[in-house]
Amino acid sequence: MSDCSSHDQAIPLATDIGIARQGTFDAAAFERAIADLLGACGLDAAGPHMGRTPQRVRELWQRRLLGGYDLDPAEALGEGFADPRGDMVVVRGIAVHGVCPHHLVPFRGLAHVAYLPGGRLHGFGRIARLVDAIGHRFTYQEWMTRDIAEALMRHGKARGAACVVEAEQLCLLLGEDRRGDERVITQAFTGEFQHSEHSEHAAQARNEFLRAIASGRRE
Repeated sequence: MSDCSSHDQAIPLATDIGIARQGTFDAAAFERAIADLLGACGLDAAGPHMGRTPQRVRELWQRRLLGGYDLDPAEALGEGFADPRGDMVVVRGIAVHGVCPHHLVPFRGLAHVAYLPGGRLHGFGRIARLVDAIGHRFTYQEWMTRDIAEALMRHGKARGAACVVEAEQLCLLLGEDRRGDERVITQAFTGEFQHSEHSEHAAQARNEFLRAIASGRRE
């Protein structure tokens, strides 16, 4: 195992996103648990093929699969810059992944995000970072989709926000009832995408967004 501190310092942020973490990530305990798991499977965790597996698995989980716990969605998005334009902004095809809390396997796919500026514009890379901060946790795809849209409203000062996530759920693809190519699509609309003084305006915004992402959706 690697020489790592028993508790890596984590930032206690965004406890309302995904499955809340009750403490900090215990790197040493995680590696011991992986070694125990390999032993429970009848494998030699100290052998030539798996001697560094506990460290590798820990690094993957801590840095990538669960790295969102150490990110603040507000800081990931940033303040943007003042701009009077109010036209819809769409960022399509953002790679996204999360971890299913039921089976402890990842799901992965694409997030399509849009917002109606409320006086501020945000960098496209910043929006992708926001998706990472929210997705890289134990969470459900449905929650992730809603959390992304609500974060754009709350932290991005948007008049409205929308998010569609299309993902492959490994717990479904590898399950007993698997069919081989199932994809799950979840949608969330907030603000003027959901309602406005004139209901037809919200419907028009939703349709415009859905057309924009459908025109280039990957098969």
